[in-house]
Amino acid sequence: MISIALVLTAAIFLVIAILFGMNRAISALPALFFIMLLISFFGVMVIQFFPVILMFLVIRYFINKFINKKNPRKKTFYYQSYTQKDFEDMFRNQGNQYGGSYQGGYQNNPFGTFEDKSKYYAILGVKEGSTPEEIKKAYRELAKKHHPDRYANADAEIREMHERKFKEINEAYEKLQ
Repeated sequence: MISIALVLTAAIFLVIAILFGMNRAISALPALFFIMLLISFFGVMVIQFFPVILMFLVIRYFINKFINKKNPRKKTFYYQSYTQKDFEDMFRNQGNQYGGSYQGGYQNNPFGTFEDKSKYYAILGVKEGSTPEEIKKAYRELAKKHHPDRYANADAEIREMHERKFKEINEAYEKLQ
């Protein structure tokens, strides 16, 4: 009876290896070992019910395969591209979340700021590394030019554009001070 069990188990192993690949066949070895033990201990009974057992295992395999596709616990990762603005917003929110004000990074960051200040120089129209006096002069000129009070009687669209520009100028000046 043991030789029949070994031959039958080897045949099932080969069928699994041919149909599903060697990795699946190797992962099925514990189940095949269990089938071999059943055949050797219960011999005739297992051989008579072998088609039912095999059908049960095949049905169970496909049920598990279908359930794993719809398993909500299975983690799927989707990658998204981020822009510099996304990271700046994240650091700004983190600073506010922990009770500190955003100062270019975390409040007690020993490594300095995280943001690129070149855009602030571009907003004020000065070169990078300009002196504080040059930055202040450029800020005052642009603030006079785009101050919302100068455009109080203008169209709503023009007024909003100058208000946005004025806010950008103020933010740039605050960052560069």
